[in-house]
Amino acid sequence: MPLASTLRRAGLTLGILLLLACAGYGVYWHVMAQRLEDGLGPWAAARRAEGYTLVWDKVAVGGFPLRFRFRFSDAHIAAARPLPIGITVSSLDIWAHPWNLHHWHFNTRDVAQVSAPLGAVGFALDHADGSAQFDEGRPLILDLGVSGARGSGVAAGVTIGTASAHLEVPADPPKSHRDTALSAVMELGAVTLPQSVPGFGDTVGHLTFSADLKGGLPPGALKPALAAWRDSGGTLELRYFRLRWGGLLIDANGTLALDGGLQPEGALSAEITGQDAAVDLAVSTGALQPADAVLAKAVLGLLAKPGRNGDKAITVPLTLQRDRLFLGGAAIASLPRIDWE
Repeated sequence: MPLASTLRRAGLTLGILLLLACAGYGVYWHVMAQRLEDGLGPWAAARRAEGYTLVWDKVAVGGFPLRFRFRFSDAHIAAARPLPIGITVSSLDIWAHPWNLHHWHFNTRDVAQVSAPLGAVGFALDHADGSAQFDEGRPLILDLGVSGARGSGVAAGVTIGTASAHLEVPADPPKSHRDTALSAVMELGAVTLPQSVPGFGDTVGHLTFSADLKGGLPPGALKPALAAWRDSGGTLELRYFRLRWGGLLIDANGTLALDGGLQPEGALSAEITGQDAAVDLAVSTGALQPADAVLAKAVLGLLAKPGRNGDKAITVPLTLQRDRLFLGGAAIASLPRIDWE
């Protein structure tokens, strides 16, 4: 048989096989997409028993050939654990690759409203995207990116330029205050405060922290839930915290909790670079008299040693109690009370 004829037959056979493969994949995609769509309702119902809610007005399926994409209209997502939170958005895309249905990506196509129960705190997000990875018996892993957030409630007047978060929720809820309910790493940029602080302005350049929430927050109204969490020994273990605000740089770690009035309290170890800026902050808040500032700066300057950045820094205990922030034994700022109603 001539070589040219053999090659033509081989090419024809290969073409037929490719067409059959494409047709088979097309059938598979549409069958699987229909199964996923049909399973949305039962899946959402099963999640309610675990403390999660997903409801929507309508959903459209698309993404062929490389994605299964669901476009939800007027969607509301709520979680009772590890923290009570609700998200409402008019258009939400959720998609995954056909070869990995345990890793789903999402993005909002409109402003998303994020709020805690009773509106104690909330944010309007211009845009959010990220991914969620979950498998039976394994932690839920959530990565989130946000741009343009405007606060309400307790956070009224606060705006955040950019934010990113990596969250891990254990498969099983915590049984005691020793168990982790949530692990979080968050990074915030261009945070604008409701009021300007003399010498510092109203914009925090950078805030990063890594923390573990210990103990479960029970469902229901926020204030009683926080009280129950506090009474059961719940804490926030701050593994790492960094704040850059003007000439002030704070690196800290420690433990935070809530006092009898549900106000933050805790003890941290802090390395402070730019101690003169910390003194200026104390003067601006009225915690330190201007006449004492010169002496305070001189004493802190003698205590300062090269820190992790190479600049001179002081390492001191940082304490939150009785609605005040203490640097060592000196109160440097009054903290606004949080109304959880």
